[in-house]
Amino acid sequence: MKQQTAVVMAGFLAVMAAGHDVQAKSLEDILKEKGVITEAEYKEASKANPFDYKLGKGFVLTSPDQKFQLQIGGQIQAQYEFDDYDLASKQDVSQFNLRRVKTLLSGYAFTKDLTYKATYNWANVVKENSKAMEEVNMKYRVADELQIMLGQEKIQYSRQWITSNTAQQFVDGSFVRNAFMQGYDTGINLHGDLWSGVVKYDAGLFGGAGQNTKNKTNDNAYNFRVAVNPLGDMKYGEGDLEYSAKPLVSVGSSYYLNTVKKTVSGTGTSATSAIDNNNSNFVTDTNGWLGKAVKGKYFGTAAAEDISIDSWEADFACKWLGASMQGEYFWGKAVGEISDKELIARGGYLQAGYFVIPKRLELAVRYAWMDPNRNISNDSISEIQGAVNYFLYGNNLKIQGDVGNRHTYKDKTDDLMARAQVQLLF
Repeated sequence: MKQQTAVVMAGFLAVMAAGHDVQAKSLEDILKEKGVITEAEYKEASKANPFDYKLGKGFVLTSPDQKFQLQIGGQIQAQYEFDDYDLASKQDVSQFNLRRVKTLLSGYAFTKDLTYKATYNWANVVKENSKAMEEVNMKYRVADELQIMLGQEKIQYSRQWITSNTAQQFVDGSFVRNAFMQGYDTGINLHGDLWSGVVKYDAGLFGGAGQNTKNKTNDNAYNFRVAVNPLGDMKYGEGDLEYSAKPLVSVGSSYYLNTVKKTVSGTGTSATSAIDNNNSNFVTDTNGWLGKAVKGKYFGTAAAEDISIDSWEADFACKWLGASMQGEYFWGKAVGEISDKELIARGGYLQAGYFVIPKRLELAVRYAWMDPNRNISNDSISEIQGAVNYFLYGNNLKIQGDVGNRHTYKDKTDDLMARAQVQLLF
């Protein structure tokens, strides 16, 4: 009996082992053994692993039929900030921040032409939970010349805003960019690359209310952008980390049209105005060119009204052999549809950098300027900054530091600001 049992068990294990061997063989292995495909074809077919890791993109999961893929990555920016203000009414700052802590999901579904992205910023949960969900969208590629985005993404306005914060020369974007950028919004955007990236375009229709919210007016927002790269495709990224062997040049321009609603709370001298809108910095933040004017009661507090907005910018960038330069000019106009008040704001920046040690150590300098209201004299703001960047593994692991002086002409103050940051992208 024991002998029979041993034979049965041995047979069972043999069958299991044989079955395991069969299951372990991939379709490529079987086709190669039968001589259906060549060695070169086998190597090419075996490239797509069900589980992989790509530096900067995260862990990659691919279905056996290669119809689905999920990339799971993350980003951490740990920052120290020191601000020394001239005005006694402003409290000096010395603090550590988790500037950005993000979970990054992306991939494709059913076909490689249908891609998706979902970005969640945990740092914003504490600050303002409604802004934690950032880019969440689907994109379908008809051709390189025509791609369709549906969902929430960055409004394609301003070169520095479009550029990922992980690929910037300074710890953060210029203050003038923060004042004019359109933030995130939900809608549809048509975009594409013409002539292998020589021309890039965007044409978008958005809700107009900003990130993760709905518009309180009956109007939508429109956004258009075109960029020309005469010497060949130039990716969005500051500095010449790649140490470009040939010169690259890009010239672009963006336009944005929207209508927002001004609300009034309180009466008499205690009345205050605000914009019923969620655009990052652009409207509600006191550093935004329109938010600053509304908070300063330039549009008055007598009645609620819609405010129409036209905003335009022009930009350029160039890089070659570790050297880089880029700049932008911004112009914005807002008109109250009842008060007929008109506001025109302007600003710009110019920055340049050079890798003193190729792909490792970069020095950069930036000058920025802003006139938040052309109708008011002597209210301009300017800033000059210097930066040092050390790259351990490209943008995936780098140490950044910058220091600058911001001059306010109205108050005749000079504020010293210094920041240091370590970035991990995985």
